[in-house]
Amino acid sequence: MSLFDELGDSKVNWKVNLAVLWFGVFCACASYTSCVPFLPIYVLKEMHVAPDEVNYWSGIVYAITFLGSAVMAPYWGALADKVGQRKMAIRAGFGLAITYYLTGACQNIWQLFVIRAICGIIAGFVPASLSLVSSTLPQQRMGWGMGLMQTAIASGSILGPLMGGYLSSWFGMRASFYVGSLSLFLASILVVFLVHDLPYSKEKQRGEVHLLRDLKESLENKDLVFIMVMFFIIQSCVMIIQPLITMYVGSLMGKMDDETIKMAGIIFSLAGIAGIIAAPYWGKRGQRHGYVRTFCLVTFGAGFINLFQMFIGSVMQFAVIQFCYGLFLSGAIPNINASLTKITTQEMRGKAFGLVTSAQQFGGVVGPLLGGVLGSMMPTRFVLVTTGCILMSSAAFSYFTRVKGNKDAADI
Repeated sequence: MSLFDELGDSKVNWKVNLAVLWFGVFCACASYTSCVPFLPIYVLKEMHVAPDEVNYWSGIVYAITFLGSAVMAPYWGALADKVGQRKMAIRAGFGLAITYYLTGACQNIWQLFVIRAICGIIAGFVPASLSLVSSTLPQQRMGWGMGLMQTAIASGSILGPLMGGYLSSWFGMRASFYVGSLSLFLASILVVFLVHDLPYSKEKQRGEVHLLRDLKESLENKDLVFIMVMFFIIQSCVMIIQPLITMYVGSLMGKMDDETIKMAGIIFSLAGIAGIIAAPYWGKRGQRHGYVRTFCLVTFGAGFINLFQMFIGSVMQFAVIQFCYGLFLSGAIPNINASLTKITTQEMRGKAFGLVTSAQQFGGVVGPLLGGVLGSMMPTRFVLVTTGCILMSSAAFSYFTRVKGNKDAADI
Protein backbone atom coordinates (compact mmCIF):
# COMPACT_ATOMS: atom_id res chain seq x y z
CA MET A 1 0.00 0.00 0.00
CA SER A 2 1.42 3.37 -1.00
CA LEU A 3 1.41 6.54 1.03
CA PHE A 4 -1.45 7.86 -1.08
CA ASP A 5 -3.59 4.80 -0.48
CA GLU A 6 -3.14 5.45 3.24
CA LEU A 7 -4.06 9.11 2.84
CA GLY A 8 -6.99 8.36 0.55
CA ASP A 9 -6.21 11.44 -1.57
CA SER A 10 -6.91 10.57 -5.19
CA LYS A 11 -5.58 13.95 -6.35
CA VAL A 12 -2.01 13.04 -5.41
CA ASN A 13 -0.42 10.51 -7.75
CA TRP A 14 3.20 9.77 -6.98
CA LYS A 15 3.83 8.40 -10.49
CA VAL A 16 2.66 11.63 -12.17
CA ASN A 17 4.62 13.73 -9.67
CA LEU A 18 7.74 11.66 -10.27
CA ALA A 19 7.46 11.87 -14.07
CA VAL A 20 6.78 15.61 -14.23
CA LEU A 21 9.37 16.54 -11.63
CA TRP A 22 11.91 14.27 -13.31
CA PHE A 23 11.39 16.26 -16.49
CA GLY A 24 11.53 19.55 -14.57
CA VAL A 25 14.80 18.66 -12.85
CA PHE A 26 16.17 17.50 -16.21
CA CYS A 27 15.31 20.89 -17.76
CA ALA A 28 16.77 22.78 -14.79
CA CYS A 29 20.05 20.87 -14.92
CA ALA A 30 20.28 21.05 -18.72
CA SER A 31 19.74 24.82 -18.54
CA TYR A 32 22.42 25.19 -15.88
CA THR A 33 25.03 23.01 -17.57
CA SER A 34 24.43 24.54 -21.00
CA CYS A 35 25.44 27.95 -19.65
CA VAL A 36 27.29 28.07 -16.36
CA PRO A 37 30.30 25.80 -17.09
CA PHE A 38 31.15 28.14 -19.96
CA LEU A 39 30.96 31.32 -17.87
CA PRO A 40 34.73 31.92 -18.10
CA ILE A 41 34.44 32.08 -21.89
CA TYR A 42 31.28 34.20 -21.63
CA VAL A 43 33.09 36.61 -19.30
CA LEU A 44 36.03 36.79 -21.73
CA LYS A 45 34.15 37.11 -25.03
CA GLU A 46 30.86 38.82 -24.18
CA MET A 47 31.67 40.82 -21.03
CA HIS A 48 35.02 41.90 -22.54
CA VAL A 49 37.03 41.25 -19.38
CA ALA A 50 40.81 41.28 -19.78
CA PRO A 51 42.28 37.76 -20.20
CA ASP A 52 44.40 38.04 -17.07
CA GLU A 53 41.26 38.87 -15.01
CA VAL A 54 38.98 36.14 -16.37
CA ASN A 55 39.67 33.56 -13.65
CA TYR A 56 39.20 36.19 -10.93
CA TRP A 57 35.85 37.43 -12.23
CA SER A 58 34.64 33.93 -13.09
CA GLY A 59 35.27 32.83 -9.51
CA ILE A 60 33.44 35.89 -8.18
CA VAL A 61 30.42 35.32 -10.42
CA TYR A 62 30.27 31.63 -9.52
CA ALA A 63 30.60 32.38 -5.82
CA ILE A 64 27.98 35.15 -5.60
CA THR A 65 25.33 32.88 -7.11
CA PHE A 66 25.97 30.12 -4.61
CA LEU A 67 26.23 32.61 -1.74
CA GLY A 68 22.76 33.97 -2.49
CA SER A 69 21.37 30.45 -2.64
CA ALA A 70 23.13 29.39 0.55
CA VAL A 71 21.73 32.33 2.51
CA MET A 72 18.15 31.92 1.25
CA ALA A 73 17.83 28.11 1.14
CA PRO A 74 16.95 27.68 4.86
CA TYR A 75 14.21 30.31 4.54
CA TRP A 76 12.74 28.77 1.40
CA GLY A 77 12.88 25.33 3.05
CA ALA A 78 11.10 26.55 6.20
CA LEU A 79 8.50 28.35 4.08
CA ALA A 80 7.95 25.16 2.08
CA ASP A 81 6.89 23.36 5.26
CA LYS A 82 4.18 26.02 5.64
CA VAL A 83 2.85 26.33 2.08
CA GLY A 84 4.11 23.18 0.34
CA GLN A 85 7.03 22.24 -1.89
CA ARG A 86 4.96 22.61 -5.08
CA LYS A 87 4.64 26.37 -4.61
CA MET A 88 8.36 26.62 -3.93
CA ALA A 89 9.17 24.72 -7.14
CA ILE A 90 6.87 27.00 -9.14
CA ARG A 91 8.37 30.13 -7.56
CA ALA A 92 11.93 29.01 -8.29
CA GLY A 93 11.17 27.73 -11.79
CA PHE A 94 9.65 30.95 -13.10
CA GLY A 95 12.22 33.05 -11.22
CA LEU A 96 15.12 31.16 -12.77
CA ALA A 97 13.55 31.43 -16.23
CA ILE A 98 13.55 35.22 -15.89
CA THR A 99 17.10 35.47 -14.53
CA TYR A 100 18.51 33.17 -17.23
CA TYR A 101 16.99 35.42 -19.87
CA LEU A 102 18.45 38.50 -18.17
CA THR A 103 21.86 36.81 -17.91
CA GLY A 104 21.87 36.43 -21.67
CA ALA A 105 21.02 40.12 -22.04
CA CYS A 106 23.85 41.42 -19.80
CA GLN A 107 26.22 43.93 -21.40
CA ASN A 108 28.98 44.20 -18.78
CA ILE A 109 30.48 42.30 -15.87
CA TRP A 110 28.66 44.28 -13.18
CA GLN A 111 25.27 43.55 -14.72
CA LEU A 112 26.25 39.89 -14.82
CA PHE A 113 27.32 40.02 -11.17
CA VAL A 114 23.97 41.47 -10.05
CA ILE A 115 21.81 39.10 -12.13
CA ARG A 116 23.73 36.01 -10.98
CA ALA A 117 23.32 37.17 -7.36
CA ILE A 118 19.54 37.44 -7.89
CA CYS A 119 19.58 34.02 -9.56
CA GLY A 120 21.12 32.53 -6.42
CA ILE A 121 18.60 34.23 -4.14
CA ILE A 122 15.53 32.88 -5.96
CA ALA A 123 16.96 29.45 -6.84
CA GLY A 124 15.70 26.21 -5.37
CA PHE A 125 13.79 24.32 -8.07
CA VAL A 126 15.82 21.11 -7.80
CA PRO A 127 15.81 20.77 -3.96
CA ALA A 128 12.08 21.62 -3.85
CA SER A 129 11.42 18.95 -6.48
CA LEU A 130 13.55 16.36 -4.69
CA SER A 131 11.82 17.11 -1.38
CA LEU A 132 8.38 16.84 -2.98
CA VAL A 133 9.27 13.53 -4.62
CA SER A 134 10.68 12.15 -1.35
CA SER A 135 7.51 13.19 0.51
CA THR A 136 5.19 11.48 -1.94
CA LEU A 137 7.09 8.31 -2.86
CA PRO A 138 6.06 5.05 -1.19
CA GLN A 139 8.75 4.20 1.36
CA GLN A 140 9.59 0.89 -0.33
CA ARG A 141 10.46 2.79 -3.52
CA MET A 142 12.49 5.54 -1.87
CA GLY A 143 15.98 4.37 -2.87
CA TRP A 144 14.88 3.59 -6.42
CA GLY A 145 12.96 6.87 -6.77
CA MET A 146 15.78 9.09 -5.51
CA GLY A 147 18.20 7.21 -7.76
CA LEU A 148 15.85 7.86 -10.68
CA MET A 149 15.78 11.57 -9.85
CA GLN A 150 19.56 11.50 -9.94
CA THR A 151 19.30 10.26 -13.54
CA ALA A 152 17.35 13.46 -14.31
CA ILE A 153 20.28 15.46 -12.97
CA ALA A 154 22.68 13.26 -14.91
CA SER A 155 20.65 13.42 -18.13
CA GLY A 156 20.47 17.20 -17.94
CA SER A 157 24.19 17.22 -17.31
CA ILE A 158 24.68 15.27 -20.55
CA LEU A 159 22.46 17.32 -22.83
CA GLY A 160 23.28 20.71 -21.31
CA PRO A 161 27.01 20.95 -22.08
CA LEU A 162 26.53 19.48 -25.56
CA MET A 163 23.68 21.89 -26.27
CA GLY A 164 25.61 24.81 -24.80
CA GLY A 165 28.76 24.01 -26.73
CA TYR A 166 27.01 23.76 -30.09
CA LEU A 167 24.58 26.65 -29.51
CA SER A 168 27.53 28.86 -28.58
CA SER A 169 29.40 27.77 -31.68
CA TRP A 170 26.44 28.28 -34.04
CA PHE A 171 24.52 31.25 -32.60
CA GLY A 172 26.79 32.86 -30.01
CA MET A 173 27.07 32.28 -26.28
CA ARG A 174 23.96 34.30 -25.38
CA ALA A 175 21.74 31.77 -27.16
CA SER A 176 22.38 29.18 -24.44
CA PHE A 177 20.87 31.43 -21.77
CA TYR A 178 17.78 32.16 -23.87
CA VAL A 179 17.15 28.47 -24.61
CA GLY A 180 17.70 27.64 -20.93
CA SER A 181 15.17 30.30 -19.95
CA LEU A 182 12.55 28.85 -22.31
CA SER A 183 13.02 25.28 -21.04
CA LEU A 184 12.68 26.39 -17.40
CA PHE A 185 9.51 28.30 -18.25
CA LEU A 186 7.96 25.23 -19.93
CA ALA A 187 8.94 22.96 -17.03
CA SER A 188 7.34 25.36 -14.55
CA ILE A 189 4.11 25.42 -16.56
CA LEU A 190 3.94 21.61 -16.35
CA VAL A 191 4.41 21.74 -12.57
CA VAL A 192 1.57 24.25 -12.27
CA PHE A 193 -0.93 22.03 -14.09
CA LEU A 194 0.18 18.45 -13.34
CA VAL A 195 1.96 18.26 -9.96
CA HIS A 196 0.07 17.99 -6.67
CA ASP A 197 1.41 18.39 -3.14
CA LEU A 198 0.32 16.66 0.03
CA PRO A 199 -2.51 18.49 1.83
CA TYR A 200 -1.48 21.48 3.96
CA SER A 201 -3.86 22.75 6.60
CA LYS A 202 -4.96 26.38 6.61
CA GLU A 203 -3.70 26.71 10.18
CA LYS A 204 -0.26 25.54 9.09
CA GLN A 205 -0.22 27.95 6.16
CA ARG A 206 -1.09 30.87 8.44
CA GLY A 207 1.73 29.95 10.81
CA GLU A 208 4.83 32.11 10.92
CA VAL A 209 8.26 31.02 9.76
CA HIS A 210 10.54 30.99 12.83
CA LEU A 211 13.81 30.61 10.99
CA LEU A 212 16.27 30.92 13.88
CA ARG A 213 14.24 28.64 16.16
CA ASP A 214 13.81 26.05 13.41
CA LEU A 215 17.51 26.25 12.58
CA LYS A 216 18.50 25.67 16.20
CA GLU A 217 16.14 22.70 16.54
CA SER A 218 17.31 21.17 13.27
CA LEU A 219 21.01 21.50 14.13
CA GLU A 220 20.40 19.47 17.28
CA ASN A 221 19.88 16.51 14.96
CA LYS A 222 23.41 15.08 14.66
CA ASP A 223 22.48 12.92 11.68
CA LEU A 224 21.27 16.02 9.84
CA VAL A 225 24.47 17.89 10.66
CA PHE A 226 26.51 14.98 9.28
CA ILE A 227 24.53 15.08 6.01
CA MET A 228 25.01 18.86 5.76
CA VAL A 229 28.77 18.49 6.17
CA MET A 230 28.93 15.80 3.48
CA PHE A 231 26.87 17.93 1.09
CA PHE A 232 29.27 20.83 1.71
CA ILE A 233 32.35 18.69 1.00
CA ILE A 234 30.95 17.06 -2.15
CA GLN A 235 29.83 20.39 -3.62
CA SER A 236 33.12 22.07 -2.71
CA CYS A 237 35.07 19.38 -4.55
CA VAL A 238 32.80 19.58 -7.60
CA MET A 239 33.05 23.37 -7.74
CA ILE A 240 36.80 23.45 -7.19
CA ILE A 241 37.09 21.62 -10.49
CA GLN A 242 34.19 22.91 -12.61
CA PRO A 243 35.41 26.46 -13.35
CA LEU A 244 38.83 25.07 -14.34
CA ILE A 245 37.75 22.38 -16.80
CA THR A 246 37.20 24.49 -19.92
CA MET A 247 40.55 26.23 -19.56
CA TYR A 248 42.24 22.90 -18.72
CA VAL A 249 40.82 21.30 -21.87
CA GLY A 250 42.18 24.27 -23.81
CA SER A 251 45.64 23.72 -22.34
CA LEU A 252 45.53 20.00 -23.18
CA MET A 253 44.46 20.79 -26.76
CA GLY A 254 46.90 23.67 -27.10
CA LYS A 255 44.23 26.14 -28.27
CA MET A 256 41.12 28.06 -27.16
CA ASP A 257 38.51 28.18 -29.92
CA ASP A 258 35.08 26.77 -30.82
CA GLU A 259 36.49 23.24 -31.01
CA THR A 260 37.78 23.58 -27.47
CA ILE A 261 34.33 24.70 -26.23
CA LYS A 262 32.69 21.72 -27.96
CA MET A 263 35.21 19.30 -26.47
CA ALA A 264 34.73 20.80 -23.00
CA GLY A 265 30.98 20.33 -23.46
CA ILE A 266 31.51 16.67 -24.35
CA ILE A 267 33.69 16.11 -21.28
CA PHE A 268 31.14 17.79 -19.02
CA SER A 269 28.53 15.46 -20.52
CA LEU A 270 30.53 12.31 -19.78
CA ALA A 271 29.91 12.61 -16.04
CA GLY A 272 26.19 12.84 -16.79
CA ILE A 273 26.31 9.75 -19.01
CA ALA A 274 28.08 7.90 -16.22
CA GLY A 275 25.38 9.07 -13.79
CA ILE A 276 22.56 7.66 -15.92
CA ILE A 277 24.34 4.33 -16.05
CA ALA A 278 25.28 4.12 -12.39
CA ALA A 279 22.87 6.20 -10.26
CA PRO A 280 19.91 3.74 -10.23
CA TYR A 281 22.27 0.93 -9.25
CA TRP A 282 23.78 2.92 -6.40
CA GLY A 283 20.30 3.90 -5.23
CA LYS A 284 19.16 0.27 -5.06
CA ARG A 285 22.41 -0.76 -3.41
CA GLY A 286 21.90 1.91 -0.76
CA GLN A 287 18.38 0.64 -0.09
CA ARG A 288 19.68 -2.91 0.39
CA HIS A 289 22.97 -2.31 2.19
CA GLY A 290 22.55 1.09 3.88
CA TYR A 291 22.66 4.58 2.44
CA VAL A 292 25.62 5.78 4.49
CA ARG A 293 27.65 2.65 3.77
CA THR A 294 27.05 3.08 0.04
CA PHE A 295 27.87 6.78 0.24
CA CYS A 296 31.25 5.92 1.77
CA LEU A 297 31.96 3.42 -1.01
CA VAL A 298 31.15 5.72 -3.94
CA THR A 299 32.86 8.77 -2.44
CA PHE A 300 36.06 6.86 -1.75
CA GLY A 301 35.95 5.36 -5.26
CA ALA A 302 35.49 8.78 -6.89
CA GLY A 303 38.39 10.21 -4.89
CA PHE A 304 40.66 7.29 -5.73
CA ILE A 305 39.96 7.62 -9.46
CA ASN A 306 40.83 11.32 -9.30
CA LEU A 307 44.33 10.41 -8.16
CA PHE A 308 44.98 9.17 -11.70
CA GLN A 309 44.68 12.77 -12.93
CA MET A 310 48.37 12.93 -12.03
CA PHE A 311 49.21 10.94 -15.16
CA ILE A 312 46.97 12.77 -17.69
CA GLY A 313 48.78 13.58 -20.95
CA SER A 314 45.96 14.13 -23.45
CA VAL A 315 42.37 15.33 -23.60
CA MET A 316 41.15 11.78 -24.36
CA GLN A 317 42.79 10.44 -21.20
CA PHE A 318 41.14 13.24 -19.25
CA ALA A 319 37.76 12.31 -20.76
CA VAL A 320 38.13 8.66 -19.69
CA ILE A 321 39.05 9.62 -16.13
CA GLN A 322 36.09 12.01 -15.90
CA PHE A 323 33.72 9.27 -17.06
CA CYS A 324 35.01 6.79 -14.46
CA TYR A 325 34.87 9.53 -11.81
CA GLY A 326 31.22 10.14 -12.68
CA LEU A 327 30.35 6.44 -12.36
CA PHE A 328 31.15 6.62 -8.66
CA LEU A 329 30.29 10.20 -7.70
CA SER A 330 26.78 9.85 -9.18
CA GLY A 331 25.93 7.57 -6.26
CA ALA A 332 26.80 10.08 -3.53
CA ILE A 333 23.90 12.55 -3.71
CA PRO A 334 20.96 10.09 -4.08
CA ASN A 335 22.17 8.12 -1.08
CA ILE A 336 22.54 11.27 1.02
CA ASN A 337 19.07 12.42 -0.04
CA ALA A 338 17.54 9.02 0.70
CA SER A 339 19.18 8.90 4.14
CA LEU A 340 17.73 12.35 4.83
CA THR A 341 14.21 10.92 4.51
CA LYS A 342 15.09 8.34 7.18
CA ILE A 343 16.09 10.87 9.82
CA THR A 344 13.40 13.52 9.27
CA THR A 345 9.65 13.62 9.58
CA GLN A 346 7.46 14.85 6.75
CA GLU A 347 6.68 18.01 8.75
CA MET A 348 10.35 19.07 8.91
CA ARG A 349 11.47 17.77 5.52
CA GLY A 350 11.28 21.16 3.82
CA LYS A 351 13.50 22.71 6.49
CA ALA A 352 15.89 19.76 6.29
CA PHE A 353 16.21 19.97 2.51
CA GLY A 354 16.62 23.73 2.84
CA LEU A 355 19.48 23.32 5.30
CA VAL A 356 21.33 20.68 3.30
CA THR A 357 20.84 22.81 0.19
CA SER A 358 22.31 25.76 2.07
CA ALA A 359 25.30 23.64 3.08
CA GLN A 360 25.67 22.48 -0.51
CA GLN A 361 25.53 26.04 -1.83
CA PHE A 362 28.11 27.23 0.69
CA GLY A 363 30.28 24.53 -0.86
CA GLY A 364 29.55 26.25 -4.16
CA VAL A 365 30.89 29.49 -2.67
CA VAL A 366 34.04 27.96 -1.18
CA GLY A 367 34.82 25.64 -4.11
CA PRO A 368 35.40 28.19 -6.90
CA LEU A 369 37.34 30.51 -4.60
CA LEU A 370 39.51 27.67 -3.32
CA GLY A 371 39.93 26.38 -6.87
CA GLY A 372 41.09 29.80 -8.00
CA VAL A 373 43.65 29.99 -5.19
CA LEU A 374 44.90 26.45 -5.77
CA GLY A 375 44.94 26.98 -9.54
CA SER A 376 47.23 29.98 -9.10
CA MET A 377 49.59 27.94 -6.93
CA MET A 378 49.83 24.65 -8.84
CA PRO A 379 48.99 23.02 -12.19
CA THR A 380 45.34 22.03 -12.70
CA ARG A 381 46.15 18.31 -12.54
CA PHE A 382 47.36 18.74 -8.97
CA VAL A 383 44.16 20.59 -8.06
CA LEU A 384 42.20 17.58 -9.34
CA VAL A 385 44.35 15.21 -7.30
CA THR A 386 43.78 17.38 -4.22
CA THR A 387 40.01 17.00 -4.58
CA GLY A 388 40.51 13.25 -4.81
CA CYS A 389 42.36 13.25 -1.50
CA ILE A 390 39.58 15.32 0.11
CA LEU A 391 36.89 12.89 -1.11
CA MET A 392 38.81 9.83 0.10
CA SER A 393 39.41 11.41 3.50
CA SER A 394 35.71 12.29 3.83
CA ALA A 395 34.68 8.75 2.94
CA ALA A 396 37.09 7.26 5.46
CA PHE A 397 35.90 9.64 8.18
CA SER A 398 32.26 8.80 7.43
CA TYR A 399 32.92 5.07 7.51
CA PHE A 400 34.80 5.02 10.80
CA THR A 401 32.45 7.44 12.58
CA ARG A 402 29.07 6.45 11.09
CA VAL A 403 29.28 2.86 9.86
CA LYS A 404 31.97 0.76 11.49
CA GLY A 405 30.64 -0.70 14.74
CA ASN A 406 27.39 1.27 14.43
CA LYS A 407 24.70 -0.86 12.80
CA ASP A 408 21.91 1.70 13.21
CA ALA A 409 23.86 4.43 11.42
CA ALA A 410 24.74 2.06 8.59
CA ASP A 411 21.07 1.31 8.06
CA ILE A 412 20.03 4.92 7.35
